[in-house]
Amino acid sequence: MNHTHKPIVRHLTGTPETLFIRKGKLLARFYNSNHELKGETIVEAGDILMLASGGHGFTVLEDTILFEIKQGPYTGLIEKERFE
Repeated sequence: MNHTHKPIVRHLTGTPETLFIRKGKLLARFYNSNHELKGETIVEAGDILMLASGGHGFTVLEDTILFEIKQGPYTGLIEKERFE
């Protein structure tokens, strides 16, 4: 259906991300809000990964090119909580 989007003021909490893997292979790890590992999977060229909540991390397994899409504006590293 053809459409446009009306200008609506939105108040967001969190930063969902979508990754499109164009080339290569990554090991993706998923964590709950307590930073506990809940699962992992390998994503590769052609895969789409939607990250809506919790934490995540990646290990690059091959030369990789990906597109990351998320709500902006990007405020820098202050918006990330890093953990091991």
